[in-house]
Amino acid sequence: MFLRSSRRLVSPRRPLISPLCIRPTLTSRTVVVESHRHDVPKDLELSSTTSLLRSLAVYSALSFPTFVDVSPKLLDASLQIPIVDQVALSVVRATFFQQFVGGETVEETATVIRQLRERNIASMVDYSVEVMEESAGGIEQSAKEAPYVRNIEEMKRSIPIVAGVENERGLDDPATRKTWIAIKLTALLPSATTLRKFSSLLVAKQSEPHAPFTPDILYDSSISSYLEEGDISALKSLHSSLKEIGEFAVKHQVRICVDAEHTWYEPAIDAFATDMMRTCNRESPITPVIYQTFQAYLRSTPHRLTSALAHAKSNGYTLGVKLVRGAYHPLEVAKHESDPTKSGPPPVWSEKNETDACYNQCANMLLDQLSDRTDGKPNSSPVGILFGTHNRNSCDVIIDGIVKRGLASRVTDGVVTVPLDVSSRVQIGQLFGMADELTNYVSSRLDCPNSPMVLKCVPYGTLEDVMPYLSRRAIENKSVLGNSNTTIERQRVARELRRRLFA
Repeated sequence: MFLRSSRRLVSPRRPLISPLCIRPTLTSRTVVVESHRHDVPKDLELSSTTSLLRSLAVYSALSFPTFVDVSPKLLDASLQIPIVDQVALSVVRATFFQQFVGGETVEETATVIRQLRERNIASMVDYSVEVMEESAGGIEQSAKEAPYVRNIEEMKRSIPIVAGVENERGLDDPATRKTWIAIKLTALLPSATTLRKFSSLLVAKQSEPHAPFTPDILYDSSISSYLEEGDISALKSLHSSLKEIGEFAVKHQVRICVDAEHTWYEPAIDAFATDMMRTCNRESPITPVIYQTFQAYLRSTPHRLTSALAHAKSNGYTLGVKLVRGAYHPLEVAKHESDPTKSGPPPVWSEKNETDACYNQCANMLLDQLSDRTDGKPNSSPVGILFGTHNRNSCDVIIDGIVKRGLASRVTDGVVTVPLDVSSRVQIGQLFGMADELTNYVSSRLDCPNSPMVLKCVPYGTLEDVMPYLSRRAIENKSVLGNSNTTIERQRVARELRRRLFA
């Protein structure tokens, strides 16, 4: 289906229409159908028939796991044939790209943020560049326009732009500002190998199992015995860039989520995320402003969460947690099995039901912390949480858990009224273009005006930039794309098309 392409397309990109929300700039091809029927979900009501047909085609294709597996090879082969290559890329752009990507630029994606917010849905903007270790530039790469330099500048540039969308609403309370930016650290270095080396060093120097890492060791002169000078320089430069990004986030009141990646990078990623939290999550108008990602498919996650919470409390900052199931399971298993020095089970759970149980266990642990207000003051909980999940059972566990702990009150028809000091600390998120029915369901259960508790992660970037993201999401998240969520989305889109075309 997708390819890590080395080409940059020159064809102009037409305005995007998502099945979730429609951009206001329309062409003659994208006419809004104004049905205004109460039994039609708002996201479908605002979609053109053309975009619904596209969504139906995409969801239908993703319902076949075999197609998902072989599609990258098919696209690779197609791109080797003149003329056919342009046709193949045009098909990807018109289908999967428009379905799952918010725009080519952050300015274009800002339109999506506005439209989502009109439906009381928050957004996490994700510049979806993914760097593969074997293709990353070397340490010696220092050109001003090196990809990692451009990526860092794009992160900084995007913060005031998405903050501007919040400013337009004129809401004074910082707790109502619910716009996020995701950052991926492997894209912010000359070589991802540097993170792997630093991770190995951090593990070797770890004082006790599961203790949080910090980057403080970078400034110990003894580190030169373990890392090359170029690696140390790159890591210190990254540290400096992340401090700037954190300062920008605090200034503009935009939340930052540090993405998790493969386990061989994760200690270094956790170290930098911890450092950003202990600096920014103290007295920011939005607390917490920095979030670290924890993956429930890792066997160690409950222990790491416990240690992270203890570290945050003892060091006087609020822990920001994004809890997800995880997106690299096949690679983690393959890496473990191919390493002769590894014994015992892989770092990830073997069965999906084990990951599901771990996710719900961690969710309950975090909700217990959320309800721990030792001084009785609003916003005094030691944690802020973003639950990233496409699992309806987990969503119910979270919503019911908030009520059970007295953090919200249930009213008629299962609707839960959530006070501002709680809604400012909890969000439930899904990926853009996926699980829209679940997004609608969660949103309908939570009553929290002006402080949306439901979020969509909206990637952006050129087709060339987001190819690896699309490929990874398709192949490694078949549990999202190929399960009942896809069936539900296909059926609801098909119903709306039948209503329009045959009613």
